[in-house]
Amino acid sequence: MLLALGMLGVGLYGPLGLAGGDDTHCDPPLELRVLTDPDLEEAFRTAADAYLTSDANTTDAGCRHTGITVHSAGSSDVVDALRRHTDDWKEPEGDEVNPQRDIGPQPDVWIPGSRAEVDRVLEEQDTDAVAELEPAESPLAYSPVVLAVPDHLAPEPLNEVTGRPLTTMIDALTVRAEDAAVRRPDPEFTDSGLLATVGLYGDASAVARGEAMVAQPGPPSPTAGDLLCALPDDDAVDDRTAALVPEFLLISGVDCEDITRAPRTALYPADVPGMDPVFVRVRWDDGDVDAVARDASVASFHDWLAGDGGREVFARFGFRDPGTREPLDEDQDVDAVKYAPSPLDESAGRNEMEQALSAYQAYGGPGRVLFLLDSSGSMAGVWQGPSGGPGLLRQTLGGLGADDEYGAWSVADTGDGPYETLLGFGRHAREDAERAVDERARVRDASADPHAALLAAFDEMEDRGDDGRPQLIVHITDGRHGDRLSGGRLREVLDRAEASRVPVTVAVLGSGGCDEGRPDRRIADVSGGRCLDAGDDVGAALHDEIARIGTGDD
Repeated sequence: MLLALGMLGVGLYGPLGLAGGDDTHCDPPLELRVLTDPDLEEAFRTAADAYLTSDANTTDAGCRHTGITVHSAGSSDVVDALRRHTDDWKEPEGDEVNPQRDIGPQPDVWIPGSRAEVDRVLEEQDTDAVAELEPAESPLAYSPVVLAVPDHLAPEPLNEVTGRPLTTMIDALTVRAEDAAVRRPDPEFTDSGLLATVGLYGDASAVARGEAMVAQPGPPSPTAGDLLCALPDDDAVDDRTAALVPEFLLISGVDCEDITRAPRTALYPADVPGMDPVFVRVRWDDGDVDAVARDASVASFHDWLAGDGGREVFARFGFRDPGTREPLDEDQDVDAVKYAPSPLDESAGRNEMEQALSAYQAYGGPGRVLFLLDSSGSMAGVWQGPSGGPGLLRQTLGGLGADDEYGAWSVADTGDGPYETLLGFGRHAREDAERAVDERARVRDASADPHAALLAAFDEMEDRGDDGRPQLIVHITDGRHGDRLSGGRLREVLDRAEASRVPVTVAVLGSGGCDEGRPDRRIADVSGGRCLDAGDDVGAALHDEIARIGTGDD
């Protein structure tokens, strides 16, 4: 589906017959191929159409200098092709990598949604690339990426409309309405989605938290326009869902069926960079047959876009001046848009765009699980057999695959610390992991300190990084913690569990361990995990929890 969307394009050609009167014959005009971001395609097709009939593109005899074909393709595919596959783009050799098929013809002009995308290519382009990029000094237009909130959920007073981080705005939205949701277009397909993702992840790269804020059934909409068209399919969803989209789409509207959608108010997050489309000349090796004429056509189109002609089209679509960030059409009156927000965020940087995309692509990949097996003396009565502590641990390994990372600790305070390692953290063949548990797991003549062990487990998972991969701590215990998990010790564990955002699933081998108010239940609840005890089928439920995190045993 994305391929089909990316290949949409409209050919805009000059007249091939009589143009300046019956006695004037116009030669076919030179054709420019323009590739742009999917969210920008309609605006730049309209601009190209206006340019074709402008004085800048018309000879004294009334003929056109240039014809223009505008099409779009997925932003991450275009960046990857310009970085590493320019030779395949010029001369495809097989079906595996073929940018001509997957993106379109070699562009003369590339107009991405952000200058940062150009920098991403230039920083890592192959040394033997056969395409050279020449970006213009200044962007053509500007549009902030906004959080478009249904009017009845918009904040008051006005100072809450701008100047705050995106995640703070989303948190405040869910306080106003518990069932509120937020959606964002596909970060791999359009720059507006990736720019929104920069704000979602924040300075600390809190990938899992950011993705949870925009979780939705099914895949994201390819573009911001598709998102705004899809929301009204369900009135209940439309009325409670905010959309991360470029501001200009709230002014120009979107090209979909004439349906009634919930009116929205734009909020301006302080940490979400805006769209600043830039004009990039793309030169291809051995493409010099008509180089002089092509250069002149490219330069003329750029000058028109950057001048009054382009500004008139961009103003009509709702863009801002790229220098002042003020509206190009100062007389435009749109209730959803606030034209006096606090200073908008600077343009996106190459590194933050690169990091956000890499984190998004890694999110939901192979899981990480750390098992804590209570090995204190009190576990002796619940140690043996398939439902005992080691037996439960072995059963759950079927939910983990070769790409998942996991480890296991034996939790007992033997004098050298609160635990010893049964299985080092990493990737394991299932039979090797089972053998390690069989050989090393044993009840100790010692007490357990779950307070110290859980804090160490949170440290371990934090050191693994918050790259969006699913994570889980599993604590298998008899629930007999005494004063080791009460008072200030319990409060410290609860605070860390809430801050770490790593779910803790506790399997209590006994009855009543998951009753309301018990320590294990509270730890599971505050971390977003589960508490399982004799009232559950502990083995099956624990296997299901692991299977949610892992990729499965091969």
